[in-house]
Amino acid sequence: MSESDLKQRESSRRDFIKGITAAPAIALATGSTLLAQTSNQTPTQSHGTAPSQSARKSKLLVGIQIGARSFVDEGVDKCLDTLQSTGGVNAVFATVFTYGTGLAGRQVHNEPLPDHGVKEYDQIHGGSFTKVHPEFYAESVIKNIRAPELGDFDILADVIPRARAKGMQIYGLFEEAYNPALIPNFEKVAEVDVYGKPGRQTCFNNPNARTFIASMVSDWISNNEIDGLMWESERQGPLNNALGAHFGNFDSRRSSITCFCEHCMRKAKDAGINGQRAREGYIALDHWVSRTISQPRTSDGAFVTLWRVLLEYPEILAWERFWYSSQEEMYGIIYGTAKAINPRAQIGWHIMHLVTMSPFYSADTNYARLAHVSDFLKPSPYNNCAGPRLAQYIRNVQSTIFRDLTPEQVLEMHYKLFGLQNEPSLDKLPTSGLSGESVGVETRRAIADVEGSIPIYPGIDIDIPTGLNEKRTQPEDVKAATLAALRAGAPGVILSRKYAEMKLSNIAGAKEALREFGAL
Repeated sequence: MSESDLKQRESSRRDFIKGITAAPAIALATGSTLLAQTSNQTPTQSHGTAPSQSARKSKLLVGIQIGARSFVDEGVDKCLDTLQSTGGVNAVFATVFTYGTGLAGRQVHNEPLPDHGVKEYDQIHGGSFTKVHPEFYAESVIKNIRAPELGDFDILADVIPRARAKGMQIYGLFEEAYNPALIPNFEKVAEVDVYGKPGRQTCFNNPNARTFIASMVSDWISNNEIDGLMWESERQGPLNNALGAHFGNFDSRRSSITCFCEHCMRKAKDAGINGQRAREGYIALDHWVSRTISQPRTSDGAFVTLWRVLLEYPEILAWERFWYSSQEEMYGIIYGTAKAINPRAQIGWHIMHLVTMSPFYSADTNYARLAHVSDFLKPSPYNNCAGPRLAQYIRNVQSTIFRDLTPEQVLEMHYKLFGLQNEPSLDKLPTSGLSGESVGVETRRAIADVEGSIPIYPGIDIDIPTGLNEKRTQPEDVKAATLAALRAGAPGVILSRKYAEMKLSNIAGAKEALREFGAL
């Protein structure tokens, strides 16, 4: 990107940041989105000469996601040295907030312990793994979020100076993984499902939820010399959840048809969306799903009868778009809050694995739109755990929207939709995973969508848990995926999910890829 392009883009972002303080109130009042408010400030497109291959190689970011427990167990300096020497890592994505086991703690229970760290499982309470400064939470209904399990260890204050001394960048990594039972007042920020029950996630349109998340971001950016933040919002809209278009347990769909709280209903009304009709439509859709998965095929088939529900309740699609617009606003709030404090901080988003298997989620998650409020994106084309995950996704959607087809036909259709070739058949998929080249396919798509305006750092999955008889990561898998991402034009990769579950031999596969690519 040329110097004039960069100046224009930064000018647009400064204009955006000036309005961010008022934007949440404006959005709640009018139903507009932060991205819509800045629609005339599109990311600058690069039409100049692409950087030379040698220039790209010299600036590669090699990140790894890591929790505080690993630093406590192995020692900060030793852990950082291991990351550098084994994987060529130069950027640490340190988990600062979560109540889940995906980014914090040691290996998850019942999984084989890796070849480093303490050889026993632990219990996760979770919360903030860095110091909480109370003054930043004065307006928040949620205040006491300090994780208790590691004492006074601070994953930012205790790691940043040591990482800097070794020439490594450090980013704060936080995710939407809450435990309402451990968070006083969580009901004041929680979403509400289509049947009126509170959920386990925050509502994007709830002012208390927005204040809480902005408080954390302000605290971290103000009190730590970090290079940036990355947020994991592993959620999708109510339509996709209702149809089972995910790789999780299908029985959980009803609790995921959200959000219909008072804040969403009021905001939707101001935007001209009939919230009551949307609720009725989603209940009708939920009943359609129950009939479809439990009763014999009707003469009209699944797709035709589903389309009739959508025609009867066009508010279903309106509410799906409304949900994603609200999520995009939260991205904008995080981005603007951080940039107002430290304009140099790099703010980006983890995009969940579903983006490479669900055309519905892929359509909703528009990289070009997100580039307005991003300094980088991390799509997650995890090809190893994709084996069992994609197989489960196919079984889910084949039981609802694609019931008129066989599971094998549904898989072949998805391969064609995502431009994948020579990938395993459904019976072999859980044990084979997808090819390393599938990582390159998604990387090229993401780079094309943002038109070079921001870096794309694909996630490389290493030892993400799968069934004991399903695909397990091997060093050659990591090497192939990393090479595919770099050859597709990515200026770096992020090794995922967390260091505590990765084998060192598999991490080394990334360094082998860097060496073959000529970056070492």
